Amino acid sequence: MKYNSPRIKILNKKSILKVIHENHPISRSDISEVTGLTPSSVTRLTKELIDEGYIREIGTMGKNSPGRRRILLDLRKNAFLSLVFDIGVNITTYGIGFFDGEVEPRGTFNTPKEPVEFFNIVKEIYERISGEYRISRISLSVPGMVDMEEKKILLAPNLEWENVNIKELLKVDVPVLADNEANLSMLAEKYHSEDLRNVKEAVFIIIREGVGTGLMIDGKIFRGPSFTAGEAGHMTVNMYSDRQCHCSNWGCWELVSSINWTIEQYGKELPGKNAIEKFQALKQRNDAKRILMKFAENIAVGIVNLVNILNPELVILGGEVVDLGENFLDIIKDFVHQRALKAAVKDLKIRTTEFRNISSNLVGAAVLAVEDIIEEVK
Repeated sequence: MKYNSPRIKILNKKSILKVIHENHPISRSDISEVTGLTPSSVTRLTKELIDEGYIREIGTMGKNSPGRRRILLDLRKNAFLSLVFDIGVNITTYGIGFFDGEVEPRGTFNTPKEPVEFFNIVKEIYERISGEYRISRISLSVPGMVDMEEKKILLAPNLEWENVNIKELLKVDVPVLADNEANLSMLAEKYHSEDLRNVKEAVFIIIREGVGTGLMIDGKIFRGPSFTAGEAGHMTVNMYSDRQCHCSNWGCWELVSSINWTIEQYGKELPGKNAIEKFQALKQRNDAKRILMKFAENIAVGIVNLVNILNPELVILGGEVVDLGENFLDIIKDFVHQRALKAAVKDLKIRTTEFRNISSNLVGAAVLAVEDIIEEVK
């Protein structure tokens, strides 16, 4: 194969676009350094990407030689748009995803119990919004296991959806993507958080009506050969439990570390139409503080297992616990450092997600669409 073959050229263009996506804005000289491509190759290929509408020049910064400032390259935010959905057990949020991985929320709706009804709503929203914007992808965040190749929801226990064929239920004229919500939250953090720039191993734990974990191993999202990796909410933490999980197992971690557990333990009437609204009310109750402290310890038990098994550098908490304050987080940190292997927690950092005003799942769905678009570069 010749070095200048079309295939090599396409691979190099994709490589450059990925580097810009992960490090924008960035200069051509920095792209050359990161990719190992010659400056002339970078200049030629970035010109093509500019002409094709993927990227743009946005100004200058610093100097890479006496008297010469570096021109910075950035993604064209509106080059490609996606319609993104964060499927919640009770409420689904949707928005417009941009080519830089940012999201503009557009609305919510009650999640139907039946998949057919859900995808009918998705199609209606797509048809309405595609009349206003040129949508290139639909991207779905799912609270469960997703076969990304077959476009099938294998199991979403808390929705009671199993073997849902997305291709059959959502027939549209653009590609449809889907992934587990925790994987997408991990993906969002990977591309938008500064402290993940040099991190290779990390875990994202999303706590809502269920518990999911997204795993980053060697800098990549790890999904497993059958796309079921990261279902830590269904690891057994009590062998003798008499409580059965939606997944059909007994004694699962999420039975004691989801927001449903706190509501059950509180045992008093709470305002709200669903578990999330009731949990929001519970957080304001003074007589729920001891329950929340125990909740933090329950979460920490699972983190200890994950830390001992995976040895991550960073553990990120997301979902409905991000606003419970430093005391809640400190209980988790202290428990993990007391119970986990000393070598495993020596340099471990635990924090809450940086996404507060928008769902990290939704942002991750937008990033997933961007990655798919980059793979189509010719």
